[in-house]
Amino acid sequence: MAARDRARHRANGRSPLPRTLAAGLTAALVLALAACGNAADRPDNGSAAAPGIGSAPGSTDNAGDGVATEQAPVYWVGTGDQAGYLFREFRTPQNVDTADPVARAATMVTTAAPSDPDYRSLWSAVSTVGTSVSPDGTITVDLPATAFAAQLSEQDARMALQQMVYTVSAAAVTAGLLDSSTAKEVRILVDGQSGYRAFGSVDLRDPLTRDPAVAAPVWLIDPQTGADPASPLTVFARVLPAVHNVRWEITSSNRRVKGDSVRAATPGTDPTVGTELRTTVDLQPGTYTVRVSGTDDRGTVLTDDHEITVPATR
Repeated sequence: MAARDRARHRANGRSPLPRTLAAGLTAALVLALAACGNAADRPDNGSAAAPGIGSAPGSTDNAGDGVATEQAPVYWVGTGDQAGYLFREFRTPQNVDTADPVARAATMVTTAAPSDPDYRSLWSAVSTVGTSVSPDGTITVDLPATAFAAQLSEQDARMALQQMVYTVSAAAVTAGLLDSSTAKEVRILVDGQSGYRAFGSVDLRDPLTRDPAVAAPVWLIDPQTGADPASPLTVFARVLPAVHNVRWEITSSNRRVKGDSVRAATPGTDPTVGTELRTTVDLQPGTYTVRVSGTDDRGTVLTDDHEITVPATR
């Protein structure tokens, strides 16, 4: 038990953080069909979206057994018509000196650049982040004030905070520190203190939880931008019920190679539980764009597309 507790309570270059912080349980966002966070936070070993990461244990009782964490889940803010939504990539941690997987992911939110040019981060770079995770689902993140150097509108500030909340809660599940079904809240400290005014717009007095409204309604989970998967290629996407006329397609040099329509979830169903697309496609070696698109209730076309390369040999 002591070893597991130590694994749950680490800090990168900072003094240990208190584990008995205010807790309030809220429903975590469902990011897959009928399972809370499974498709987003706990990819299986066969997922090219998260190479090297095994599924997190089904119970926190097994968290001490260890889970491979060669890559970290990092959420990014969209651009254009999808500037109010979050998308996730699995990335190789840049700070290999940090043993804590939650701190690694939090640091990457501030320092890394998304692979997909349609994504962005709203944070300023920092080299040190302190974190702790308590068994009741409270994740504490201690950031230096320099992380909030940008002056953001209240809307962008809340998006930035959700970017961090989604990332650290996903990292805790992926690493096996928390079970995916555990309701999670994130308390953000600044230089060890609570109540900071983040980005000059939002007070950090209270813990934060995932806001379901910022989950991308059209999300191509796999393959990721820049991937070089072998053929046959698995296309894995999630579309929320508010999106209509959904299609997936694969193009090469603006030539359509494969594609089909996707039967969306029935309108009026749980808005956080969408339709999951998983299909396998044979492709010749070459560079392709994989795209999933649909139209929301306002008539806006929402698209998530990733460029990949299928190599000649593996």
